[in-house]
Amino acid sequence: MRMSKYLMAAAALGLLIAPLLVSRGVIQAGAQTNSQSGVAEVNGTKLYYEMAGDGPAVVLIHGGAVDSRAWDDQFREFANQFKVIRYDLRGSGQSASPVKPFSNTEDLYQLMQHLKVAKASLVGISRGGGMAFDFALDHPKMVNSLVLISSNLSNTPKAYEEMFERTTEVGKKEGAAAAARVWGLDPYQGPQRKEAVPGVLKIIEENVVRFRHIDGSPAIQQLASSDKPRSARLTEIHVPTLIAFGEKDNADARANYERWAKGIPGAQRAAFANAAHLVPIDMPQEFNRTVLKFLGGL
Repeated sequence: MRMSKYLMAAAALGLLIAPLLVSRGVIQAGAQTNSQSGVAEVNGTKLYYEMAGDGPAVVLIHGGAVDSRAWDDQFREFANQFKVIRYDLRGSGQSASPVKPFSNTEDLYQLMQHLKVAKASLVGISRGGGMAFDFALDHPKMVNSLVLISSNLSNTPKAYEEMFERTTEVGKKEGAAAAARVWGLDPYQGPQRKEAVPGVLKIIEENVVRFRHIDGSPAIQQLASSDKPRSARLTEIHVPTLIAFGEKDNADARANYERWAKGIPGAQRAAFANAAHLVPIDMPQEFNRTVLKFLGGL
């Protein structure tokens, strides 16, 4: 059967576009359907997101000084079993910078509404875990479960605070690349897996300017969900929760994670021997197995 010139052109265009979508992490060849990316205009801002797969929804929330690419080792694999959403927080990656005080949890709420996701499991690392925690308190009926990775909640260790300040100081004097090295080569916050270091440094370099305001831009207030510290609200979490952390993380941070695991009713705990703060990057295969088993058992 002869193919019309229009069908031939469409087929050729598809061959050109598909590899580009795969390379951006939007689809995986021969795998999940209903894959898309875009910019959602919600809550007075613009949030870049990617969504792939079918099934129960899972939202991946990244930490500070990075963007949604930090989930590259999880996004496509999780999408083989779930509808997975990752997005750039306001002021990160391809999302807009804040211009007035805002709420991260309201951003997430409106993004989920925009994507027609009524309920999801939230997987958050570091400050992303704090956001997931807040969202579960603000919108409990919209949360199936929580996975809190390296999430200090309201007790940031002194070693982290000192590293943040060094990052800002070096960044203002020497620029984004130097600031990224301070953060990305930190013995706790940086990756333990050597082959991951260049990629992480690149992502931090592209995000640290806005995150630490090393260009002199003003810090915009991020509105808190409550005046009470998160550490005082552990018993208010009533969904299945997994506390995940690396055994090479800072000692004060590990003590925090152990407290959350004991204080959140029924919480499970998972410690990863060869990981520090960036568990999903340091030990991706082991992390993925653990989290998929947890989510699959709900």
